[in-house]
Amino acid sequence: MADQKEFNVIQFGRSDGADTGPGYWPAQPAQPAPPKKVPGAATDAGRRTKPSMARLAEDDPRFVEWKVKLGILLKQELSPSPHEGNAWLVNFPRGYWLYEKSNKTWVSGYPIKSKLFRTPQEFAFHLIWLSSTSNDYKDCCCPHCNFQSAPKPVVVELDTPNLPHAESPAKQDKVQPKATPAPIPISGQTQQGATIARPAAAKQSALANHVSAPVQVQPQVQHQQQLHMRPQTQSPMQRQSPAQTQPQPQAPAQSNPQPQAQPQAQPQAQANIIWSLRSPLVFRAGELVWFNNGASWRLGIIAASSQTAHELLPIGHGMVHRPNVVKPPEDMRPFYAFSVPFVTIPDLKDKVFDDIPWESTIHALGNDTGKRDVFALDASKMAATKIDYSYSTWSPVSQDQKTIFYYGCFLGAERIEIGDALRLRKLPASLMAGETAVMGLRNIFVSEEQGGLLFRGHLYVLCKDASKNIVPPEQLPIALRDELKWRQSTASKNNTYQYSLMKENVILNERSIKGRFYPTHRLMPILDPGSFNQIVASGHVNEQVIPQLNNRMEAGMGRYIGRKRNRIDTLGPCVAHGSRLALEGHVKEDV
Repeated sequence: MADQKEFNVIQFGRSDGADTGPGYWPAQPAQPAPPKKVPGAATDAGRRTKPSMARLAEDDPRFVEWKVKLGILLKQELSPSPHEGNAWLVNFPRGYWLYEKSNKTWVSGYPIKSKLFRTPQEFAFHLIWLSSTSNDYKDCCCPHCNFQSAPKPVVVELDTPNLPHAESPAKQDKVQPKATPAPIPISGQTQQGATIARPAAAKQSALANHVSAPVQVQPQVQHQQQLHMRPQTQSPMQRQSPAQTQPQPQAPAQSNPQPQAQPQAQPQAQANIIWSLRSPLVFRAGELVWFNNGASWRLGIIAASSQTAHELLPIGHGMVHRPNVVKPPEDMRPFYAFSVPFVTIPDLKDKVFDDIPWESTIHALGNDTGKRDVFALDASKMAATKIDYSYSTWSPVSQDQKTIFYYGCFLGAERIEIGDALRLRKLPASLMAGETAVMGLRNIFVSEEQGGLLFRGHLYVLCKDASKNIVPPEQLPIALRDELKWRQSTASKNNTYQYSLMKENVILNERSIKGRFYPTHRLMPILDPGSFNQIVASGHVNEQVIPQLNNRMEAGMGRYIGRKRNRIDTLGPCVAHGSRLALEGHVKEDV
């Protein structure tokens, strides 16, 4: 039949569901009877009695729709071949059921009764945890086990002006760039260690042996062939959001657990935290970078990326066309490796990109090739500053009424995601984290209550010899683990490097983030290979041997723009109309 589709049905062999069936949600009390007894009053009162949560039949079309959507999500995350074979249809684990409340559908059954899943995406995270071998709720990435609405530890605000929430005129931030202009490459200079291998993906457990024979599903389904889904070690969706150290919910319970009020004063080294990245450590699609243009360096966006080469989209103004170029990693630098020089055209000085009447200015250049080249170079500098003062979010994870959690964001020049390590501006003394603290990023969210774009994670500090709260290497974020492995392999016997956990679950605002942390041995060989090789050969590797990078929103003249819809929207007229970015599948932007 045309309206039938073949599905493989997935049945869960274990469950923590607490919904005991009809009557789990009691009916609302009847409305008060009319003051005067009139015929039929009791009948009317009884008619007004209805459950606060209406339990749906399993063959209800809305129930079937949830099963299909869960199948799409789980197959994408758990199947070794998500684009092959029949679609999945997921039966709810025992003790979970779909209800209607206020004309919306909700999944009941979480051990804390008041916690309801309101979207298939939220429920899918919990199902993936159920499919694993973990019995610890801290390893689950669903909003109830993990996020508990908006996390409310101490929000650290630096002594800087608050950032506006929308694009609006503002005073220009006149920040002098650091004296690190884009250098001219030395002829014949060799670049070592420039090819950055992607972190090895954790092995996925194949589900080929756990999938049933195909079945036909119509709009209403009464029975399907079932099978038991064996527990897996770790699912990709679990790995993409680091586990949270939240209290384990007690089942069943009627009240909400008390959220963690603030970071622990003396943190314990965290246990069994799963850190991973889906992106490479250095160059990522959508990022703003420098690229070698012969005797000079130019600015561009990584439009498409591979391990050996990157296609770059030059920036400036879209009316001055410049073709895409392909560069190997050794001919590129992260944007924050060099400072943006000042513009040279007098009419462009002390202005920002959006203040320039570009069309009339470009037409006034005529066909003078020299003037157009100088203009294009200055336009690229102004475009870079505009990009650096903006951000956009991607791949929503979950949300409540006032907070939306995301897997990643474009923060200025860089692309950041859960599991990254972040460089930080000077933190308040109350955090006792020092100036070299790095955040292991565990949540990215936009909160109406707390304001703007926020980052939540643990603070780590590199230290020598014995120290408190030492974190085992396998429990560090990927970038810090990579850094530590290199330091331990090159340092002298008298120096034993470790990372110490300083604070847990600290929330920082957008202004607090300098940029992404790059492992020293990944970046220094392409910035200053001579000095790097000399230091390594001498064995004098210390805490100060780190790449000297600039910081976000310090690129000369800039005006804060804030949130944009997606990366192309951020680029706007800085690139030619119709430009496209080939982002990976896990980067899902608003359109």
